[in-house]
Amino acid sequence: MTALARAIPLSHLKTNSYGSDSDLRKGLPSLPHGTICEILGDSSTGRTAVAYAMLATATWGGGVVAVVDSDDVFDPATAQLAGADLGKLLWVQCGHSVERALRAADMILHGGGFGLIVLDLCDASAVALNRVPISYWHRFRRAVEQTPSILLVLARQSVARSCATRQFELRQTEVQWRGAPPFQTMDRLSLSAVSRKPMGMNPVDLEAFAEAGA
Repeated sequence: MTALARAIPLSHLKTNSYGSDSDLRKGLPSLPHGTICEILGDSSTGRTAVAYAMLATATWGGGVVAVVDSDDVFDPATAQLAGADLGKLLWVQCGHSVERALRAADMILHGGGFGLIVLDLCDASAVALNRVPISYWHRFRRAVEQTPSILLVLARQSVARSCATRQFELRQTEVQWRGAPPFQTMDRLSLSAVSRKPMGMNPVDLEAFAEAGA
């Protein structure tokens, strides 16, 4: 199992389920291998931060990971600060092309060997995503089934639809800032992770804090 983990780049996280530092990586329910999972939400809801934390968790365990970056927004420095081992990470830049991103994800899935594949479609246009046939996602689901891999899709709204085994929606509940405008930095970010699939799971509240003096 690979667990959804702490929010980065803010450095400390507490959840309503786990309070100690040793349990931070268990803050949200684990994701099953051999599945497509989605993390959904608007901008500044922690989608990317949670994905970076998952990359860190996967590489801590010795796994090799891949990031398929539809709109060239992946930040290796921030991922490294989150704990990801960049020596075990393949980064595919797709030049603002959903088609290239899907083709890259397809090649990686069928090539095998990656424990976690992050497909970042957060900045892709709704028009481009609506053009993707559902047959693509069925193909991806067949490719990942019976493997130790997880295909993690980041998006504003569900794109894998019925092919996703897990769907979590992240919602920003509160932001606290330090400093005076226009020189403010984020001091604390409160999030809520709501399971949309399966339904009926209790939301998980997350709070990320900036390091003192940061």
